[in-house]
Amino acid sequence: MNGSEKQTGHFTINCTVVLALLVTLFFPFGYFAVSYQHALGSLETETEINARIITSLGNIRPDSWHEEAHRLDAILSSHGTPTTSERHRILDAGGRELAASGGQLAAPVIQRTHPILYGDKVIGSVEISRSLRPIIKRAALVAVAGFSVSLIVFVLLPFRVINQANRQLQDSYTFLKKVMESSANALIVLNLDGTVDMANARCTELSGFQPPEFIGHDIGTFVCPYCIDMVRRQLHLVTSGTAEIVKFEAEFLTKDGGTVSIACGATPVYQEGRIACTVLSIENITERRQSVEALTAAKEYTENLIQAACVMILGLNLKGEVTLINRAGEEMTGYRQEELLGKSWFETVMGAEAFHKMCCIPQEAGAGTGGCACEGQIVTKAAAMRTISWRNSAIVEKGTVVGTLCFGIDITEHRKVEAQLRHSQKMESIGQLAGGVAHDFNNMLSVMLGYAQLCQLEAAGASPLSLYLDEVIKAGERSRDMVRKLLAFSRKEIISPRRVNLNDHCLEMKKTLSRLIGEEICFDFVPDDELWPVRIDPSQVDQILMNLAVNARDAMPEGGTLTVATGNITVDTEFCDFRLDAKPGPYACLSVIDTGTGMEREVVRRIFEPFFTTKEVGRGTGLGLATVYGIVTQNGGFIDVESEPGRGTCFKIYLPKLTGDAVVQQESKPTAMIGSGTVLVVEDDDMLRLMATQMLEKIGYQVIQAASPHLALAICGDISKKIDMVLSDVIMPEMNGFDMARGIATMRPETKVLFMTGYSDEMIARRGIQPEKELHYIQKPFNMEGLHEKIMAVQSGC
Repeated sequence: MNGSEKQTGHFTINCTVVLALLVTLFFPFGYFAVSYQHALGSLETETEINARIITSLGNIRPDSWHEEAHRLDAILSSHGTPTTSERHRILDAGGRELAASGGQLAAPVIQRTHPILYGDKVIGSVEISRSLRPIIKRAALVAVAGFSVSLIVFVLLPFRVINQANRQLQDSYTFLKKVMESSANALIVLNLDGTVDMANARCTELSGFQPPEFIGHDIGTFVCPYCIDMVRRQLHLVTSGTAEIVKFEAEFLTKDGGTVSIACGATPVYQEGRIACTVLSIENITERRQSVEALTAAKEYTENLIQAACVMILGLNLKGEVTLINRAGEEMTGYRQEELLGKSWFETVMGAEAFHKMCCIPQEAGAGTGGCACEGQIVTKAAAMRTISWRNSAIVEKGTVVGTLCFGIDITEHRKVEAQLRHSQKMESIGQLAGGVAHDFNNMLSVMLGYAQLCQLEAAGASPLSLYLDEVIKAGERSRDMVRKLLAFSRKEIISPRRVNLNDHCLEMKKTLSRLIGEEICFDFVPDDELWPVRIDPSQVDQILMNLAVNARDAMPEGGTLTVATGNITVDTEFCDFRLDAKPGPYACLSVIDTGTGMEREVVRRIFEPFFTTKEVGRGTGLGLATVYGIVTQNGGFIDVESEPGRGTCFKIYLPKLTGDAVVQQESKPTAMIGSGTVLVVEDDDMLRLMATQMLEKIGYQVIQAASPHLALAICGDISKKIDMVLSDVIMPEMNGFDMARGIATMRPETKVLFMTGYSDEMIARRGIQPEKELHYIQKPFNMEGLHEKIMAVQSGC
């Protein structure tokens, strides 16, 4: 071998050695480089995929991240194998380990980390570590094997790497499946075109479709038609990269044709920096929505009940501030709800003194006692006072008292009616007492005046005894007037009602009233030309006008104006609701108005009581207004009084309109006291019967006395006795005068009966006595002249 061949041989050997060395070096270094790069790429991909998968879990939130550690740990533990050369770890934002799989790796090691995002916030990271020793060992084996092995290595290595990548991808897929199946929500992986790529078992529980039935179908197939466009718009925001996560609600179709309400969250999954798919997390909110709708309906129903209630419903917190008030409360107070909410009830509507009984007492009693009742006054927005009856209960939430619920009823008008009823009952009781006393005193007064007049007739004109008797008679007459006032108040006075035009009567009384009130008071009369007539005793009208004029004069010591006005008014039921004496119908109204000092409300309530007076001692009897009240009530009318201190007083007398023609009684002319005939006197009171007998005998009549109606009937049954007239009391024991008169009429039809009584027709009727026709009366006490005139009028048929 020559030098050149040796050189060529050496060159070949060298080249072979170099080539072998290069091949030997190329294979291990190439293998190492390829394996290393592949390992890096797979680690990058795997960490990114795992991070996106965990990010897509719908129930992972920053505040519950640490609470999910046990589940993540379970997933990672099931992922690894004993021979694995990798270590998987899930870390929180602070770098603390939450879950890990695989053991500690020998150096050298490569690792890759990818952040886990919740929105724009990093809540943790996924870390995968892999040892380089297997790669180095395999590279060393490749270097030792030489040229022959290098070719095999070049052939086998790609397959080994591919198999290893496939195994890793399979492991990642298995990990992804376990994560999806462990989710409490239904998870669907969508391709970019909106078709379903994966679905977990929760989707079956949600809709009834099996996971394979979802694969390949458009997501619009599984949502209600009216929701499709909205769902596509929301998903487009994710696939276009506009939003990292979107949340929306929709209606999901079930396999049986029904629907369920769902709440969705969609997030993109990236591969190699591009959006590869979308993970859709679905939660069934049907029961929650039904609960919300039921709660809303219950709230609306309760609100409607509160607003429709006819009583005030008021809610107060512990400070007494308004938290609730219904429409009835707004109507009672005059305030709108917006004006009261948040304001102190006890500074705006009620006084501070009501806070204790409205709030403290119910809260101390608790909610189980049925409430605490009380009454209080409120001031409306219009500054009016209203009386409210309250029923208050504590509002308890979770065992703690948070306020007071108050139910209020406006009893203002009820209290007014009660006061009027009590006043009416009081007046009725006083009237009965006054009438009874006056009637009994009337009988005694009749005896006193009768005997005084008889004594006066016997006494000489110039005798001092005659002067004394004059004073006795004057005192008796004054007592008689007082008794008549009491009888008028108690509606027991004998009256002679007739048709009266109040205008004409007021004009006749104008001069008298002007003199009565004095020159310093201006008298004004305002008549209604179309005034309706009334039925009343004219003398009673005089009493009404004179009593009211006197009171008006005393109320205007420095002068003023007294106005008497008349008018027609038709009273309705609403007007009568707060005036117990009033009845619906047409009335003629007589108004007496002064510009005097006026009266307080408490005084107005008592002005019609007998003997009640605001005047000084000795200046009034207290019977003037009581007489007016009795006269008006006796004639079927009623009185309304309006008065305020410093603003005068207005008395309005309402008398019923006369619907028919009243009988006008003609006054008889005085005649001489010369009588003839026989009069039967029937009276159970011995003193009164004897006094009447002596009066009649003094006039010239023959008298037969009967102490009882039965005795009178027996006397009338004796046809031998002539009886021209019967003078009888009405109310007597055993039999009343009317029944006796009917018995006498059957025996002596021509004999007329004159009744003497202190009772009116109304009071007689109250005792159950109903006369068959209009009878003749003479009122006690009477004198000889009045008795003789009445007898003559009865005999003449008047």
